[in-house]
Amino acid sequence: MPRIRPGHVNAVRGVTLWVIRAIAAFFVLYGVYLILARFVFAFFGSGGLMVHMGVGADHGIVRGLPMLLVGIVLVLTSKKLVRWIIAVPDEGCPRCRYAGTPSGGRCPECGLEGLDPIAGEASTRSTD
Repeated sequence: MPRIRPGHVNAVRGVTLWVIRAIAAFFVLYGVYLILARFVFAFFGSGGLMVHMGVGADHGIVRGLPMLLVGIVLVLTSKKLVRWIIAVPDEGCPRCRYAGTPSGGRCPECGLEGLDPIAGEASTRSTD
């Protein structure tokens, strides 16, 4: 799995939050549709809430209420869920978790190459 750079965390979290809220909106809307369809069929149909809807047809409340509840829970917990899913990556070495700043693209602890130096940090190498 590719690592997320610290500067891109907010953008990835924003997209993930949008996706979770879109799924939640679908669950809420479809759940409300199933529940309302059942009540409309019951009151304007041929006989009460216990009326048979057809062979193989299920009760709209049986599927609609759980979808509605899951959608509401997703809406209410979406920000915390996104922060749990997309964590802020460590800025240290991914191999040894050395917290120092890499100089010259190489970890001073384990020697892993290809690390990005932190912006604004001066090189720790002397030019002597």
